[in-house]
Amino acid sequence: MTPLPPFSQNEVPQNHPAFLPEEERGMTRRSFMKWMGAGAALAGIGLPACRRVEKYLVPYNEGPEWSVPGVETAYATCLTMGGNAQPVLAACYEGRPVKLIPSLQYPEGPGLPAAAQASILDLYDPGRSKHILFNDKPASEDEFRGAFSSWSRNLRDGGGIGLLLPPSTSPLLHSMLEEITRKNSLVRIYRYSPVPEPGSGMQAGLPEEVRFRVRFARARRILSLDCDFLHQNPYGNTRDFIASRSPEGLYYKEENRNRTRLYAVEGRVSLTGAHADHRLPVSPARLAFFLEELFRYLSSKKNSGQTLPPPRQTDHPLTEKELNWLRHCADDLFSHPGESVVLLGDNHPELSGIVWKLNCLLGSMGTCIQLLKAPRPTPYGALDDLVRDIRGKKVEIVFLLDAGNPVLDSGRSSGLSEALNKVESIHLGMYEDETSRVCRWHLPAAHFLESWGVERDYRGRFCYRQPVILPLYGGISPEEVLSGLLSSKGHLSTADNSPTHLSPVYHRARKCFERAVNPENKTAAWAQALQRGYSEETAYAPLSPQEETALETAMMQTPAASFSGSGEKQENGMLELQFCPDYSVGDGRWKRNAWMQECPDPITGVSWAASAQVSPATFLRLGGSDSGPMHCTLTAPSTQMEVILCPIPGVADNLIILPLGYGGINHVAERQENSGGYELRRQVEKTEAHGIAPEQIALAALRERTEAIQSPVVQPAPFSLHPGPSRVPPPPPGADAVYQWKMAIDTSRCIGCNACMIACRAENNIPVVGRDQMARGRALDWIRIDRYFTEEGTLTSIPVACQQCGKAPCESVCPVNATVHTTEGLNAMVYARCWGTRYCAANCPYKARRFNFFDYAKASERSTRLQRNPNVTVRSRGVMEKCTYCVQMVERAKIRHKSRLMKEHPGQPSTSIHVTAQDMLLPDGAAQTACQLACPMGAITFGNVLDPAAAVFRAKSLPRHQDLLSCLGTSPGTGYLVPAGNPNPAMEKCNTLPGN
Repeated sequence: MTPLPPFSQNEVPQNHPAFLPEEERGMTRRSFMKWMGAGAALAGIGLPACRRVEKYLVPYNEGPEWSVPGVETAYATCLTMGGNAQPVLAACYEGRPVKLIPSLQYPEGPGLPAAAQASILDLYDPGRSKHILFNDKPASEDEFRGAFSSWSRNLRDGGGIGLLLPPSTSPLLHSMLEEITRKNSLVRIYRYSPVPEPGSGMQAGLPEEVRFRVRFARARRILSLDCDFLHQNPYGNTRDFIASRSPEGLYYKEENRNRTRLYAVEGRVSLTGAHADHRLPVSPARLAFFLEELFRYLSSKKNSGQTLPPPRQTDHPLTEKELNWLRHCADDLFSHPGESVVLLGDNHPELSGIVWKLNCLLGSMGTCIQLLKAPRPTPYGALDDLVRDIRGKKVEIVFLLDAGNPVLDSGRSSGLSEALNKVESIHLGMYEDETSRVCRWHLPAAHFLESWGVERDYRGRFCYRQPVILPLYGGISPEEVLSGLLSSKGHLSTADNSPTHLSPVYHRARKCFERAVNPENKTAAWAQALQRGYSEETAYAPLSPQEETALETAMMQTPAASFSGSGEKQENGMLELQFCPDYSVGDGRWKRNAWMQECPDPITGVSWAASAQVSPATFLRLGGSDSGPMHCTLTAPSTQMEVILCPIPGVADNLIILPLGYGGINHVAERQENSGGYELRRQVEKTEAHGIAPEQIALAALRERTEAIQSPVVQPAPFSLHPGPSRVPPPPPGADAVYQWKMAIDTSRCIGCNACMIACRAENNIPVVGRDQMARGRALDWIRIDRYFTEEGTLTSIPVACQQCGKAPCESVCPVNATVHTTEGLNAMVYARCWGTRYCAANCPYKARRFNFFDYAKASERSTRLQRNPNVTVRSRGVMEKCTYCVQMVERAKIRHKSRLMKEHPGQPSTSIHVTAQDMLLPDGAAQTACQLACPMGAITFGNVLDPAAAVFRAKSLPRHQDLLSCLGTSPGTGYLVPAGNPNPAMEKCNTLPGN
């Protein structure tokens, strides 16, 4: 059979032979059976259900002494998300990075966001840029060497150079920029991000050299103002928030009587607001008035209960229900002085001053909020300054160093494209995009797993980015470009062209570490820092009490901002627009990442498409029907945006939440699509109304209702209202008496962030199926997240995978015994036996089994062949797939434990070593599943339920532990802890706004 042509996993073509119907592939299965039937019968052989892939393996001739085939080696490194570092471990097999896992040593809590894990797919993406281009054509080595030498000479001679960079707190980049400006004072530095940096809303109210940190362990009352701190968190350790919020503590060991209560005020439904104890829908235009009224109310209480003046009359007055909600919330905050904190989202920097005043009134400074001393950042300009300087001939050469896609994001009205055509422009990026096509030169950028660097986390710790693989496509890092410009020879040196394959940035990174830490034994300290991945010694120092008091006094004396010009009344029934980064593709940086695209949006449930939020009432006003989401086209004078409009309970009325990040060049069809919302945002910001008329919005029915759009369910979560007494059932007869592996998922912690889905995909070699196959209901994810909304917008997220039933309905109907029960309590799949009858899927009440309709793994081999985990089989078409509790990780934990026992008796033969049964028992936490390890909220607990000291035993013994569909008697191994809210009794009594 002719091999299938390769394709990028991020570019799923619908005409690929692996996805065509059988009758269109030449020889069908039926015709194949006709030809082979007689010969097979005569030969007396039986045919399996599907043909297995045959490969020839070439063994090592020589290899590193520490590299053992099938055994992972983990290296510490880091990536930047929102300008802050995220330390990770890169798990490598025989030199190939396979997955990213959280660093358990990192003090800010375990877990890893979905986007951080999915970033490893970008490393192997065959759609990455591979060549240096000059005017969109490959440039010769001599051409580029001469051009780079002239750029370096221009820097030394005092020419006008502009550097456009993404937001960063990297001390290494900071020192290199300082060195460049010392050499040439005419160099101008610009920062660009299409969306606000996480934490920038509150940071706007502080001096540049002061940072803040939220101590969630001390906060007992939190008011979140359009702040999604559980999704992107530069604020503090969210595990502390979970520990203080859980009724039984983080590990279910204690009774937590003084639990944290979370209030949320927002127009959209965010992951944080959807899981708050009390939530109030308020549009962004009216948030300022809510905040002003809250400040007036708390100020009167602080001043011994002075008479509260009536609310200020505005075009957007607060309703009586909103005022009641505000007062009950304020009373609760005020009754916990020093234990309450108010957090502000990134879209409202103009409100930061009054938010800091509120925190001063509540006594949060120095208790719940810690202020930190940071180096003063290098002065820089914005994107509009770059365009202005180019037009004013102050800049002759422009370097766009890994700054995203500003030509697309800034829109045509910014004039960036025309400005770049007038100067020598050099674009460094991982992909060829709209910006690279405008620039004269394009350089392929290195992935963070291919480059050296030093970054800072939000606490100021140095985090070290070290390469775990040489650049696959000749990638260059921004630090290498700056280092080449600074070199006396004007030569760009990288890991590829270095004789030792060591980038010059390595030496600069080491010097940066030594200057900051100044260790006695520099070599040993540097090795230890790289092994750990960060340096605690470099964390920002806290402000002294005197400095903190002085800053607090200055904040209170600063005149309050006037909100008279904000929140204008929307004339003629215009709708307010709010633009937010998409949960799947972010600001656009992950739109080529198929893992992120295939994850359903945690709020709207849409995958492979842009989705917008709107309230059910506004949805009906725009012409929507009760059938669910509709196709929506928003038209502006010079642009339009297409989204799937989803009615979501809890969204403020007359407000549309639009995602940013989609659009641009479609690299599959090579056509220009819409601008991903950025051009529309720029045009709306220029209008006085800051909105859109209903006449500019057109709704149409979707082509078909599919599983690719998992509409949210508006009903209570499917848990029993009257649970019986919780107990851990004894193992069945014949079961192993040492290990019984079970799982408990705490739904009050799960926020539906999709981190577990990405971790499962990376660990278990789950291929993507593409948008068309998702539309046909053929998703392959082993975990799905069901979402249950209330009418007020609170959300319960329930991850559902194979429940590992003790009395599994699937086992009794399998004709070939492919699904079997192990003695350790696992419902296992024997892929070699499976004929794909799908009887087990029909008999599964949880619908947690997936059928491999096509050979998706073979079709995506080009982009995932090097990423695949060698410890998990790659399934070809025609078999059932499901969760296995990561049995390979469990077995690896057993092997490591036995190896550790052997190392405790060096030089002794194994026959002479005496160990007890207790010694052989795996300690709790030694065996973890991929989803458990990745969950940032610690919602998943896994372990041996026969061990009374295990966390899973304690979790399953709690009164709030229940099984899904417990009435069926399937004895599932996975149980759920029902949501444990902490509502305000005063709000519950007056019924002004719902609690959980």
